[in-house]
Amino acid sequence: MLIAAPTMRKVMAVVLIGILILPLASASDVNLSELTPLSSQNLALNAGDVSPNGNTVLVVGSDGFIHGISGNEPGNRDKDISIDSGRSASFNDVAWHPNGETALIAGELGATLRYVHSNQTIESLNGATIVNGIELTNVEWRAGGDLAYFGAKNGNIYSFNEGEGLSEIEGSMNSTVTDIACHLEQNICVLTTLEDGIGVIDRTRELTWISGTSSQTWMGIDCPKAVLYTCTGFASGREYLYIRLDIEDASRSTGDLDGNGETEAKELKETDGDFIKVSPGFDGTTLVHMAPMESVRYEPKLNEIFQHLPSQELISFNPTIAGESIMLMWEKGENDGWMLTNTGKLVRITPDETTPSLGIMETIVFAAVAISVPGVIIGLIYMNVPYLQRKYRQLRGFDKKK
Repeated sequence: MLIAAPTMRKVMAVVLIGILILPLASASDVNLSELTPLSSQNLALNAGDVSPNGNTVLVVGSDGFIHGISGNEPGNRDKDISIDSGRSASFNDVAWHPNGETALIAGELGATLRYVHSNQTIESLNGATIVNGIELTNVEWRAGGDLAYFGAKNGNIYSFNEGEGLSEIEGSMNSTVTDIACHLEQNICVLTTLEDGIGVIDRTRELTWISGTSSQTWMGIDCPKAVLYTCTGFASGREYLYIRLDIEDASRSTGDLDGNGETEAKELKETDGDFIKVSPGFDGTTLVHMAPMESVRYEPKLNEIFQHLPSQELISFNPTIAGESIMLMWEKGENDGWMLTNTGKLVRITPDETTPSLGIMETIVFAAVAISVPGVIIGLIYMNVPYLQRKYRQLRGFDKKK
């Protein structure tokens, strides 16, 4: 039975509307609630890291500030760990060892310290004098836990293990190292800089630079998925670059995914903010901090970015908090976690149970549907419009006499 043209148009309209609302349905719907801040005074926090077991969050900041909070009940001040660093320098980064027993700290005046969790003490690292007062901006352990890397404001990069102490790596550039990330299973690490692009450090500590990456101002990088041999860099201007790691020869890692000789970053256009930092998200995703305050979620399997915390939602929740910046985020489920600001304010994030929201996998399914539905529509139109069938037969020559 043929479907009347007006009826067909109605069916098409309904399906097309359904397709159009799919991206909106994938936007995160969350509830926000404010928890007891770390201090009654505004702090100046610079970085934080969650222990491998998720139980302790170590945060560092100005004036030698080091503090531990519960990773599961961060609003409970009775579970805080007060740590006396005995220093006055500003600390810029912290990284837990994979065994969760110690953490390394990097900061001003060449600060290279180790936090020992069992007795909450701070120790100086072996060979720290080689840094010679240079400000250190980042620190990260590689997967095996046998080697850590420090990045510096002047572009220097140092490796560390207890036997050798600190050693400067050859091939360093001159601009500030903004972030260091390591693959979760392979002993390969990547780093970002303000002006010199993205570097890759292989298993033997050899540093190479990815071509075509020096034109961006890179702010952060993450390698969130163990099963993927990839990392993603995030640059000012809302650009992000998917990097394929070469596990056999890290020097051949590339951002040129289609082999055309060009490294092309993608641009997030659906917001006016800018990338400033990253935190690990749930299930191998990356939470990207933005300024003005908001966040988005990066899904490496899709190489796409999804809405997480819109700035308008944060402004409606608390304008004071919205005027600060996100220092750290961590999750125990999708859209189920916490946000810590640079002044020490804590916000609980939970899924909005009253509004159906789609997870990443549901979004993938709906995207596949959105791609296939137009073909179904075209097929239905063809089957129900004799004129199109005649034109098709004419074009293919089926109606010609033999």
